[in-house]
Amino acid sequence: MLAAIDLLAQSAPAMYFNPLKLLAAIVLFVAYALFSQWVDKDTVRVNTYKILWNLVVLAVGIVSTVTMLFVPQFLIGSLVFLVMYIIIVAVYVVHRNGLVEEQYKVLTPEHISRVMKEGFGGNKKKLIDVKERVRLLAGKKVIAIPEVQEEREQYRLAQDMLFAVLWRRAALVEIVPAGQASKITFQIDGITSEYGRPPRAEGDAIVAFLKRACGLNLEERRKPQTGQLTAVTGDNRIDLLIRTDGSAAGERLTLRCVGPEKTYKIPDLGLTDAQKDQIMELVHGGNGVTLLTATPASGLTTTTYALARSHDAFLLNIQTLEYNKEFQIENVTQHVYEPSPEKTFAADLLKIVRTDPDVIFIPEIRDKEAAKIACEAGAHKQKVYVAFQAIDPLDAIWKWLRLLGDNGLVAKSLRAVVNQRLIRKLCPECKQPYKPDAAQLRKLNLPPDKVLYRPPEPQYDKNGQPIICQNCHGTGYYGRTGVFDVAIVDDALRDVLKRAKTLAEIQSHLQKQGSGGIQAQALQKVFDGTTSIQEVVRATKPPAAKEGDGAPAPPSAPPAGGAGSAPRPQNPGSKPAQPTR
Repeated sequence: MLAAIDLLAQSAPAMYFNPLKLLAAIVLFVAYALFSQWVDKDTVRVNTYKILWNLVVLAVGIVSTVTMLFVPQFLIGSLVFLVMYIIIVAVYVVHRNGLVEEQYKVLTPEHISRVMKEGFGGNKKKLIDVKERVRLLAGKKVIAIPEVQEEREQYRLAQDMLFAVLWRRAALVEIVPAGQASKITFQIDGITSEYGRPPRAEGDAIVAFLKRACGLNLEERRKPQTGQLTAVTGDNRIDLLIRTDGSAAGERLTLRCVGPEKTYKIPDLGLTDAQKDQIMELVHGGNGVTLLTATPASGLTTTTYALARSHDAFLLNIQTLEYNKEFQIENVTQHVYEPSPEKTFAADLLKIVRTDPDVIFIPEIRDKEAAKIACEAGAHKQKVYVAFQAIDPLDAIWKWLRLLGDNGLVAKSLRAVVNQRLIRKLCPECKQPYKPDAAQLRKLNLPPDKVLYRPPEPQYDKNGQPIICQNCHGTGYYGRTGVFDVAIVDDALRDVLKRAKTLAEIQSHLQKQGSGGIQAQALQKVFDGTTSIQEVVRATKPPAAKEGDGAPAPPSAPPAGGAGSAPRPQNPGSKPAQPTR
């Protein structure tokens, strides 16, 4: 032991016999220790690699300390320590500042000025305890936990809500002012339910945090603003599309969660095998117009984008013209129409057609001129897909004829009509089998021993508390799938379209094709256990007619039934067709 002390004394005599040098070494070591402690906590706040940075800081600390102690010249050893200390501080600060917003960066002129005014302690001791439950990113930058009390509380409230949003699989969230409270609603599998009515101040705090996080103007509370964040939980990445709008009651926020549907292709939509073959024939076939239709909130936009992704973007020139770009499609040229007095949507569409693309997608069409350009392009060379709202294929064809006003052009260009709904899928963890009564089985043309499925009956534990399925949270359903009705335009239908003056003429031919309508297609998913009869009835009933939709339908319109089983709109051509989001 004495020999070791003697060796240490010989290697660094100045340190042991000069109190000032010893004090300097202690100061340097303490500064490094404080930096290490700060890194350990700061890596959590900025969501970077805590263990890696702790190991790096520890390794640099050991090497620099050993160098300072064992280099014979104290000045040289301490300078080496100081240089290594400055390097590791600089490297970490540059790294963590690249992950946070401007106001949270350290060692910047603004930060140094703030520290000189408020001191290092600031209000840290008073800060509430906040934990990250959902990792948020604005672009590639992680949203760090704020260090200002007010923003910290906003962060906590937003984290609690976002965790509930992702845990419950909500696709749409609305925060709406409601007097002294804020009404928060979740839309889960197409069904809207109320999440809660927190005090107005808490709702406003969540809105303020989300606006700040995605770079929106906090002072602007009237005009619409849009932004985007990414939420990460485990291996899941969800895009959060944020929109704020002003109203007389206050500012409201709509948050749309976009998950795997942003990469869907044809096999992901829920088509039957026969329908997939029909759609793929359209994809690989020649020119013409395909109408993509649905009732409101039935997944029409997702289907339109999925079809665009299903074309070979490396071999084909694919272009879109959109009023609002919902998703980015790789290797597809997406044009966004910006209204102005100098140009129209039809003029922009004509420019695209003249560039001679192979495929054109129009997720929303509003006027006759644009529809005519789309038809002419499909009739001569291009493959064109047009999306708008319609109840069924018959309704879609009738609206298209009324909008164009040219039966010959429609007959020449139209290739197919696709109509769809979204239905909820039964939860695989809790769905219950049952055997319908004989009369119902006969009505459905099913064998007498057929077993169907439905949501579970309420169950309770021994204390009378309801037992809730942790997978679907007691709804009985988990996720949605599409149900489709595909009508292919053959030569016989073309002849009908050329001379058709009433719905009855078109309806009669569609009935002969034998698709059975959207409800018949949905029942197939009941028979295979995907969904329930109750869900099919709910999802396939026609939307309620709104007052003032237009003039009565032509007297020649036929009664409901067959392929056109849904009630006809009062005047299919009275309004521009609108898409479903």
